[in-house]
Amino acid sequence: MLKRRLSLLALTPLLSVGLTLGTATPTWAQTQGQEAEDKGPTFEKTIKDFKPIPGLFNFHFKESDQRILLELQPAQLEQVFLLSMTREAGDGAFFDSSSQENTLPVYFRKHGKTIQMYIKNLNYRANESTAISRAIPRGVSDALMSSAQIIAPPHPEKGSLLVDASELFVGDLANSGRLFQMLQRMMGIGYRVDERNSFIQKVKSFEKNSEIEVRLNFVGDGTDFPTPTLADDRSFQHLMHYSLSKLPQSDYKPRLADDRVGHFTTMFWDYNSFSQNDPYVRFVNRWKLEKADPNLQVSPPREPIVYWLENTIPVEHREAVKEGVLLWNQAFAKIGFKDAIVVKQMPDDADWDPADSRYNTIRWMVNPGAGYAVGPSRAHPLTGEIFDADVRISADFVRYLFDEYESWAVPLAGEKVKPNLQALNHSAKNSQNHSQLCEYNSGLAREAAFGHQLLATRGALPAGEAARFMRESIVALVAHEVGHTLGLRHNFKASTLHKASDLHLLNQTRSKGLTSSVMDYVPVNLAPKGVTQGEYFQTTLGPYDYWAIEYAYSQFPADSATSEKGHLDKIAARSTKPELAYGTDEDVYGGPISVDPNANIWDLGDDPLAFQRQRLNLAEELLSKIEAQFEKPGERYPRLREIFSMGVGEYFRSISGMVRYVGGIYTHRNHVGDPDSKRPLQVVPAAKQREALKTIGNQLFVNEAFQFSPELLSKLGPERQWNFDGDTFGMRLDVPVHQMVQGLHTSVLSYLMSPTLLMRLQNNEMLFKKGEERFTLEEHFSYLSDTVWSELKAGKNVPSFRRNLQRVHLEQLKTLYLGRSRSIPSDARTLARHDLVSLRNQIDNTLKASGGKLDRITRAHLDESRAIMDATVKAMLERDD
Repeated sequence: MLKRRLSLLALTPLLSVGLTLGTATPTWAQTQGQEAEDKGPTFEKTIKDFKPIPGLFNFHFKESDQRILLELQPAQLEQVFLLSMTREAGDGAFFDSSSQENTLPVYFRKHGKTIQMYIKNLNYRANESTAISRAIPRGVSDALMSSAQIIAPPHPEKGSLLVDASELFVGDLANSGRLFQMLQRMMGIGYRVDERNSFIQKVKSFEKNSEIEVRLNFVGDGTDFPTPTLADDRSFQHLMHYSLSKLPQSDYKPRLADDRVGHFTTMFWDYNSFSQNDPYVRFVNRWKLEKADPNLQVSPPREPIVYWLENTIPVEHREAVKEGVLLWNQAFAKIGFKDAIVVKQMPDDADWDPADSRYNTIRWMVNPGAGYAVGPSRAHPLTGEIFDADVRISADFVRYLFDEYESWAVPLAGEKVKPNLQALNHSAKNSQNHSQLCEYNSGLAREAAFGHQLLATRGALPAGEAARFMRESIVALVAHEVGHTLGLRHNFKASTLHKASDLHLLNQTRSKGLTSSVMDYVPVNLAPKGVTQGEYFQTTLGPYDYWAIEYAYSQFPADSATSEKGHLDKIAARSTKPELAYGTDEDVYGGPISVDPNANIWDLGDDPLAFQRQRLNLAEELLSKIEAQFEKPGERYPRLREIFSMGVGEYFRSISGMVRYVGGIYTHRNHVGDPDSKRPLQVVPAAKQREALKTIGNQLFVNEAFQFSPELLSKLGPERQWNFDGDTFGMRLDVPVHQMVQGLHTSVLSYLMSPTLLMRLQNNEMLFKKGEERFTLEEHFSYLSDTVWSELKAGKNVPSFRRNLQRVHLEQLKTLYLGRSRSIPSDARTLARHDLVSLRNQIDNTLKASGGKLDRITRAHLDESRAIMDATVKAMLERDD
């Protein structure tokens, strides 16, 4: 059965997808003589004053009225092509530039006197020789993108048809409107394509591809939404680049994916066999890479993977960018490829377009305030063969971090909320390729800035060292993004490779890497005081990178007695080795749903909890030196505020990184029978959960954590210069410390008391082995209540930070008790009521025993809390009645 299935996979381009992929002349051509008798201009007369643009698709251009006609041959109807979309120019507010959008399988169909362009649904497949293949086009639908009127009779000899290209391509093909629909619902902001003032700007056509540039004008609905990147918020333009190409026809053999190794995939529902438990087939997205001489142990490839450095990259960074790209040759060399990747420089006078799908590019983009990078690629929709890739890196690399203050200051009454429109745009995309959005650029910029400032306070960053610091950060970023273009997903477990004591041993990190993969989000590696500084950033591949490339790109002997599947299983079975541990986006970004504390971002070392504690110490070190280091003649006070924001932000991030130990489960992807295999789910030991919870309590919940001196706070003046955002009006001049701290309290307690986490804590009690110490739901509730309300037993005044903390905790208890969601465990609701009643009684006792010793605000706060507790319990009783 396996051999039969693999043989079908190898013939994937021939599988039935609901239409013929060949070049047979469609039946409509038999009626062209009748259509030629219709009144109107002939084909020749229609194109008389047009200049031909021959190629894969023939276009005709008339300069006087800037009109472009598309000529479709009979063989080009009902045939699948690839339509690749790139947003060459964006608006800087909603959409960025140089952005790869969808790559869609499309076909043209004649319906009466209309040509329609459809997106072909390739998600469900069967071999065209099977009976079930006839049912697929009836069971699932293709999608209509656009249509155009046929404007002349068919060509008398060729039978080709003419349409106005604008009718097919001037429109919202990339579906940008999905973002504006979201914004309309959320904020009342509306934009739409203005087709009247949109047009095709340029067309080129070659033997294998045709390139179309469309300038789209968007108009607003009158909503007042001033955006600094727009000249006027009533309209903006995008330059869309569409590439139409043939489906690559080659002897490329798809490779089955494995869940133990992280690759982007092309997948479909397979109707060829009903004996498999899993109906999906998943192919690794990878380049076609073959040895020029298969008999050599190490051989150059027949065709290397070529990356062009776009001429927009600053000259001073080009060598570092090149180094980051070529790092991957280390992994290819290990599996027998010499110089698998080649880097070339795009000339300043190049006559080709970087958006042309024939070129893979590394591009610098200008997006004010958007500090991210992406490494998307385009793959054959049938086989997963990658044929195009473009890495885009934001030019605002370090400057981006100065938005940090706004990220941590909780929006206050009267302040405008500025949404992260770029992130919202990306979140609206639903890609089979697991969302190729990558936030490494913005995070790395923040890490670089934090490290740079801390090292400056130590006097440890002379000019030469600063240059090394910057070069290493660029190499790390580019290597990460190029890894995506080679088909690799994130690996957020890679950071656990070394012990903390080994992270600054150059002989280890330069040979093995700081982590096991450049595909992790690796923070700046800062040496504790008294330790000689090692590498700042990862500048070499790690063990996991070699392994992932080995799985995707190894060639196996044709005469081997072992099938390719057998070879691949042997490679993937090594996943149980600690240095090959793998966890990706869905293991990290699910909030309380993400259970594994080892799958984390911006951590380093085999004990993430210890790393976060060290980061707290570094943040405190930076905060303690702000005045001494930065309050110098010639400096401005807004600079102190920026550094303060940086230190507080790092403190907050460190605390947030600890919460996943509570209720945590270590996950493993190994299969049954793998060497040294582990159970898929292993609960985090009770002692480790308590350690994390107590660290949070000691570092976040105590009043002493945020006691900044009045002298420092009075020096944190804001930037008073005007900027494009107009922040001078309505801005906070003071630093809202209480609101910032309360925001973190709310975030952490919302996580620790979320129904999802509480449900898991209850279920985790069953995962502990017999006789093993358990961490229970009851213990969790007790610790939080005792820690948050510790003043009750001590009979002390409650400071302002702690009053806000208690209000947040009380609100969480109230929500758990009165909430109607079925996701709230019954025991959690019971414990919430118990704590409400118990705390109410403790407040009673404390107020009675205080004898007037408590200050007025404490008494008022406790009295109010007691009233809320009474009202909450009463509300439930009345609701039950």
